Amino acid sequence: MTDDLKSRVREATATAEEPSQQPEPAEDLATQDPTLKWLERRRTYIAHALPKHVDEGHFIEAALTSMGKLRTCHTDTIYTALMACARFGLAPDGVRAAIVPFGKTATFVPMYQGLIDVMHRSGKVQSVRVDFIREQDVWDYTPTAPSPGDFFHKPRVELPKDQRGDVILAYAYAWMSGGGRSQVILLNRQDAIEIRDLHSKAYSYAESTGKRDSAWHTNFDQQWGKSCIRRLAKLVPTSPELVDLLSADVDADEGRPTVIRTVPVDVRNGAPDEAPGRDDEDGEPQ
Repeated sequence: MTDDLKSRVREATATAEEPSQQPEPAEDLATQDPTLKWLERRRTYIAHALPKHVDEGHFIEAALTSMGKLRTCHTDTIYTALMACARFGLAPDGVRAAIVPFGKTATFVPMYQGLIDVMHRSGKVQSVRVDFIREQDVWDYTPTAPSPGDFFHKPRVELPKDQRGDVILAYAYAWMSGGGRSQVILLNRQDAIEIRDLHSKAYSYAESTGKRDSAWHTNFDQQWGKSCIRRLAKLVPTSPELVDLLSADVDADEGRPTVIRTVPVDVRNGAPDEAPGRDDEDGEPQ
C-alpha cells in the first residue's frame, strides 16, 4: 500500500509546480491532482507525530481519502487537523476520527470509537460498552441498586430490526481494570436533541447554510452514542491525552480551529509552508 502511494505521488509530482508559501484553498491545488503531492510533502512530519501502534500506510491512505471533501478548506487548517489526528493516534477513517469542513476550516473530529480507544490507553479502563435500546428490547435500570445489578439490557436479536422498534435510549458504561464497573450513562432521544441544539455550532452552521451535512445530520445515532461516551469519560479515571481529546472535541462542536496541544519537538519546531496552530490561550473551552 505504501509503495503504491509513493508511486502515485511520483507520477503526480513529476510536472506539478510547488504551492505558494502562503496558506491557500485546497481547491487552488486541485488543478494538478494536488492531494498526492501536498500530502507527501508533509508525510515526514505526520509520520513523526504518529504513535508506534498506528500503521503509517493506513493513516496516509485514510488521509488521502479525506482530501476530496476538503477542497474549499485552507491547507494550513487541513495540515493542523491531520497533525491532531496523528497526535492522538486516530486515523481519519470516519471510524476513529474524521476531518470535516467548517466553512473554509478543516476540523479534526474524534468519533466515539476514537474516544474509547484513548480511554483504553490509560490502562485503567478495561472495556467500554456503548449500545442502543429499542422499544421491544428487554431492559431495566434501577439506579439505587448496587452495581452491576442496577442495569440490564437484553436486545431482541431474534426479531428483525424493524420489529424491534425505534431506538429509545443510548447508554454507555465502562469496566475498570480493577474489576469495578462505572456508573451507567443513559440518554433518551430528547436528551440528544438538546445536546445537539445547545452545544453543536457545526449543526447550527449546517442548518443555517442549508447544507445539512454535519455529523448530527448524517449520523444522528452515532452522535447520540458519542454524547454518552463524552459524559462517561468524565466519570472514569482519565489521562492527559483523554482530557486533550475531549477538549479537541469541544473545539469541533464550537466550530473552532483544531488545537494541537502536545506534539513531538521535531514536528513543533517547524513544518514547511504551514502556519502554526492556535495557542492554548486562544479560547480553551471548559
